[in-house]
Amino acid sequence: MRWLIILLLLKTKCQAEEWDANNFPNPTAGQFLKCRMKTTANICDPDGVLSEQARYRLDHDLKQLESRTRQDHGRTFCEKKGVTAAMAVTRHVKGGSIEAVKMMANDILRKWTLDTQCQKAVVFVVSTDDMKFWVARDDRVPVYADEFTEIFEQQKSLFQQSNHQQALTNIMQKTWEKALSKQGSPKAGGGQPGPYPPSGGDSGMMDGGFKGKGGPDFKMPSIPGWFWAALVLVIIPLLCLCICCYCCCCRGKGSAGARAASRGVPMTDDGGMGGGSHRGGGGAGSMFRNIAGSAGGAGIGSLLGNLISGRRARGMGGGRYGGGMGMGGYGGGGYQGGGAYPAAPAIYDDNAGEGGGGLYPSKAVKDQGGGGSWA
Repeated sequence: MRWLIILLLLKTKCQAEEWDANNFPNPTAGQFLKCRMKTTANICDPDGVLSEQARYRLDHDLKQLESRTRQDHGRTFCEKKGVTAAMAVTRHVKGGSIEAVKMMANDILRKWTLDTQCQKAVVFVVSTDDMKFWVARDDRVPVYADEFTEIFEQQKSLFQQSNHQQALTNIMQKTWEKALSKQGSPKAGGGQPGPYPPSGGDSGMMDGGFKGKGGPDFKMPSIPGWFWAALVLVIIPLLCLCICCYCCCCRGKGSAGARAASRGVPMTDDGGMGGGSHRGGGGAGSMFRNIAGSAGGAGIGSLLGNLISGRRARGMGGGRYGGGMGMGGYGGGGYQGGGAYPAAPAIYDDNAGEGGGGLYPSKAVKDQGGGGSWA
């Protein structure tokens, strides 16, 4: 009777340890304690197949898989997002066959809803007593069924040596390496930008009109003939007439002020009658205004003379910006392209989902994943 009870207890225990997608804990949804983890995680090992250190190392590797497969140069959120990964480690899957393990992996992938938006998630399932391994994948994961099977075959010897942690770490590393190998190189940008034009242009006041005579690209401005005719026949005579009228009026006011001063009548600053000293204030003001007017006339005449004769004030460096406004140069020659232009940004494209333009494939490919047995 005692042996019968022991056998019944062992049978009950074995039945409780048979797992499928319906009774397996979800570490991403609050059942992490049943998975022997202290907080929300991406790995579940309810049977304690792995050591605590190995579980946390694999949980780190699962999160690294998502960050390593992220594409920051992608145009959309899903192109940028990496591959989300989760792992289920058991001793025995209900049924024990490769088909049972494959079914459990794909059922967990659908049940846990790791990435419903972008469909870039994988689930690794390991059954150590059954000696089976399988990877279920979402449709837009850039690693496909036959590639997962090939990756598993490369690590079969480690599974046979019961070095499960190292085998699983290598599988995840090979997964992100396979995904990144499909990115290819981005397309070259749209060419380098042309040189920036010098400030002001060739016809500007600071460039063509008053640039230094000694500049390497000095060129006399082209002035039409009608301008010279209008200048000589109209503008200059009118200017001379205005200057003469101004001087005559000022001298008349100055003389009146002087006569008033000689009679002892004070004058205001504008030559009018008013109080003040006996000195002719109007005469003095007129004198200063006459001097200023003469100086202004001389300055305008000099400027017109320079314009007619084609003379230019020399710039300090004779450069394109030399002799700015006829008062000296800013120095330097014409624009010499003082530095290399930055290359145009590369163009990242997944070639209509096929990958190879700097991004790995994003097209939907349906399959049941890959794996195998190491028995």
